[in-house]
Amino acid sequence: MKSNPSFPNPPAAMAEFKKVLPELDVALVNAKSRDKQWIAIKNNKKTIALTLLEEVAAYVISVSKGDRALIFSSGFEVIDEQSGPINPSIKTLEVALGAPGEAILRIKNQKGAISYVHQYSTEAPGPNTVWHSVGSTIGNHTFTGLSSDKRYWFRVIAVARKGKQAYSPVISRSIQ
Repeated sequence: MKSNPSFPNPPAAMAEFKKVLPELDVALVNAKSRDKQWIAIKNNKKTIALTLLEEVAAYVISVSKGDRALIFSSGFEVIDEQSGPINPSIKTLEVALGAPGEAILRIKNQKGAISYVHQYSTEAPGPNTVWHSVGSTIGNHTFTGLSSDKRYWFRVIAVARKGKQAYSPVISRSIQ
C-alpha cells in the first residue's frame, strides 16, 4: 500500500502494524523455546497485530468499495465468500473400532466443505495404493464388512467448491 495513490490516507494502524511486526517476529523466535513468558508475549503481539491488520483491511474495503483490482493493488487478497474457506488440512482423524468388522471414522466438520470422501485401504499408503471410497455430507462414517484380524488404513477428504480439498492424516487400525 506504500505510495499507492488509490489509498492516500491509510489509518494510523498501518504505521503501528509496521512497528509491531518486527516485535512479533522476535517473540515468535523466542517462543520456540517454549518459555511461558515468551509464549504469552507472542500471543499478545499476535493479537495486537491482527487487530491492527483488521483496521487496515476495513480501510481498504471502505476505499475500494468492492473493486477487486483496487483491493489487489493494496497487497490484500480477495476472498470469494461463496466458495467458503476450507482448512488446508484436517488436523485429526479418529478411528474407533465398533462391532466385529466395523471401523468408525470421525472428524470435525470442516468450514466450507460441501462433502466428504471416507476411504480405506488394505495396504500401506503409497503411489499405487487403491482406496475404497464412500461419499457423504458429514464428517463421520462407519465402514462395515471389514475382515477381522486384518490391518486397514483410513483417511477422509473434505471437498469444497471449486475443487478445493483437505486431507486427513492416514490412520491404521487392526480390525477385530
